[in-house]
Amino acid sequence: MAFLAAFGLMLYFVFSCVFQYLAYPTQTSVEIVAERGMRFPAVTVCNANPYRKDKMNAALLAFSEKNRVNLTETNAESLAYSLLADLFNQNETAELVDLGFQLDNMLLSCSYNGIECSHDFVLSISSVFGNCFTFNWNAFMKKLFTLGDMNSTLVIFQGLTLTFYVPSQLNFPSTLFDEGLVVLLHDNDELPRTTEKGLRLKPGLAHTINYEKSQTIFLPKPYTNCTSSVELDLIALYKTMFNSIAIGQVAYSEVVCYQLCEQAFIFSVCSCILPIPLYTRYVFNREHDNLIFTNVCHPYTEEQTCALTTAQRFVSSPTTIAAWCSHCVLQCTYTYFPTELSANLAPTTAQKAYWAPILLSNTSNWTNLSLPNDFAANYDTYMSSNYLRVTITCSKRYVTLNVQEAKLTIVDTFAAIGGQTGLWIGLSVLSFIEVCELIYWQTVKWILAFRSWHQVKPSTEIDLEKVESCSDQVDTKK
Repeated sequence: MAFLAAFGLMLYFVFSCVFQYLAYPTQTSVEIVAERGMRFPAVTVCNANPYRKDKMNAALLAFSEKNRVNLTETNAESLAYSLLADLFNQNETAELVDLGFQLDNMLLSCSYNGIECSHDFVLSISSVFGNCFTFNWNAFMKKLFTLGDMNSTLVIFQGLTLTFYVPSQLNFPSTLFDEGLVVLLHDNDELPRTTEKGLRLKPGLAHTINYEKSQTIFLPKPYTNCTSSVELDLIALYKTMFNSIAIGQVAYSEVVCYQLCEQAFIFSVCSCILPIPLYTRYVFNREHDNLIFTNVCHPYTEEQTCALTTAQRFVSSPTTIAAWCSHCVLQCTYTYFPTELSANLAPTTAQKAYWAPILLSNTSNWTNLSLPNDFAANYDTYMSSNYLRVTITCSKRYVTLNVQEAKLTIVDTFAAIGGQTGLWIGLSVLSFIEVCELIYWQTVKWILAFRSWHQVKPSTEIDLEKVESCSDQVDTKK
């Protein structure tokens, strides 16, 4: 009985160990790791006002004549959005790019730790900010810049230094956009989401962005349902925003996945999609097994009204989100670049004096720079209002890692099973031995008692015979 009880308890605790392991419990460890060869992040720069007034006015004039609409200052902005939607739907990407500011319209200099880097940018198209330019993009660069890359010259402020002349006189008049630049730090193969995460930089200042690097890493299945695999709709989005050369590596993003499945739901209802927050030409169907070509809803029409209403319905319905976004799961690695932004007044008198002979020389290097006709006569005024410099530097060469770890491994589980088995089998054997010992000693005690009783009985009979013999002898003598 004792053995069976101990064996039953042993089975209970062994199965408890197995079930505890199959629950796949996790814990998070925080590590601060020195990474001297850390890759410099990708930096995406956009003009806060995306379209040039001269280019847009010419395109609007042709568009209004084509559609027989009178172009006025009142309807110019609304007509511009219709023009942009029409160009995108007709796949006229080159015309879209031509309407915006090019990098050489704004960039005066680029230096990474003393290394000239003005040609290390790749173009992308944002539905909000038009032309954007990404530095240190993984698919475009043969070798990514790291913190250890240095020029032979002395560098006072390490990191990336960009100097711009932001041609505000060419900004298309808009009630939605501001003057300045939008800058975003992100991972080297991560889609730049400048609309949601970009930093707004004001001209007339020298900005400094200090950043740190932090990563959160989740365990794959069976511990979590995280993924790093990229679906076809995300690849199509990369192809829409970048050219085909610049999409060698595509990174999965949970946020972008939800944005794409929302667009897919909108398209299923309205046969068009919203252009915000991103441009895309393909979305998945309901069964998530086929890509469908799509168009942007035309502004100020029933299409746009339908899309906006459907988007609100989608966001407020967890059931719809679960049905359309079942493939949007946690991403296994999140990379963050927490930043601190500061600024000083610029340009200084010395900086103006440095740039004056360069910008006023009319050399071939600066023919694309968007300078006004009276720039030479009003040099100080234009430089004070349009000069912008930004220095991006790493504040510490450490990476903060939040790593999810298995709380129980298979080795731990087998060790626990072995311990439980040894404990309870040991106890059951010990109990069995003790019972056997008890039986043994009880048997020995009984045998000894029995023998003692048999030895006492014969001696008593002998004594009685002696007494009777003596009694007979006495009677004879008498």
